[in-house]
Amino acid sequence: MKPLILSLILLATLLDSYFYGMNLYEYRFYFEPFIIPLILVYYLISSKKKNFLIFSAFFFVWLGDLLLLIELTPIFLQWAVFFYWIMQLCFIAAYLKYWKGYLFRAHLLGILFYGSYLIVFMNHVYHALGAMRIHGLVYGITLSAFGSITIMELLKKASKRNFLLVIGLLIFSIRDVFLTYNKKYFNEDVFTFSIPILHGVGFLIIIEAFLYFEKMSWSSSKANTV
Repeated sequence: MKPLILSLILLATLLDSYFYGMNLYEYRFYFEPFIIPLILVYYLISSKKKNFLIFSAFFFVWLGDLLLLIELTPIFLQWAVFFYWIMQLCFIAAYLKYWKGYLFRAHLLGILFYGSYLIVFMNHVYHALGAMRIHGLVYGITLSAFGSITIMELLKKASKRNFLLVIGLLIFSIRDVFLTYNKKYFNEDVFTFSIPILHGVGFLIIIEAFLYFEKMSWSSSKANTV
């Protein structure tokens, strides 16, 4: 079942990418709205310990995707970024359940990487954001803080789940950067084919990381009851 769902996710993502790149936006309505629901199905059939916060993240990212797809007025973009921000908060809240904390002085690479990433990006596009400046800054700080923590956790303990979360967030953030350049800096779609792919693949990898965290938690709780 899982290989079939993954194949459908890949197919929908590639078709969405193709129609985006070919400026055939009307056809995206047949594929883009189904990518996140398909990933949700993958989560449902894979998860042993389903998390309400993860379900909430699915809901808010899907709302953001729909608003971006429609985008009848500039306020649609503002609400889309707001829903993506809520999605990030849901992921952070879910992650805190598994995070043990660390000494900041012991792991500074995450702060250095995402901090520099955010400063360079905002310095480049901040003047072009207009009414979206606060939205972009708050979202960027939230994502950078989360990304920094995941990198530092990976340095603390190299594991598949930590590696997947770092990579998934990084891919998803690159999609955000490309989208921001399109919407606010270039005012046209310079980055096209890559955006749906980065979005779908990045989100899927993040979910895969949380599935590993859930599996670890489920195995630990099962061992404690034996």
